[in-house]
Amino acid sequence: SFLMTLEDHYLKDIPYHNHLHAADVTQSTHILLGCNALEEVFTPLEVLSAILASSVHDVDHPGVTNQYLINTSSELALMYNDESVLENHHLAVAFKLIQDEECDILANLSQKQRMS
Repeated sequence: SFLMTLEDHYLKDIPYHNHLHAADVTQSTHILLGCNALEEVFTPLEVLSAILASSVHDVDHPGVTNQYLINTSSELALMYNDESVLENHHLAVAFKLIQDEECDILANLSQKQRMS
């Protein structure tokens, strides 16, 4: 349910920062982290974190830059006080999705794991 909901939150009419881009980055991250040279470097939780981060990294991207949002005094720029506007927004959307019990991809993690 999480992945389908996440895909639905990528805007379909954006030519680059869309669900296909997210899938490409997620797959590339998976391949990179699976190489033998990195086998002993990351814990399973760190691998999960990297793959999750790559899948949500551009969710709900409006197709414009941070500077454009700031220059046009957009609602997002105002909400995030002109600081890393899109990055804050992508993460907020992802956290909001995970709050939904049906989409909580981290439900089986311990409280300590969730907080790390």
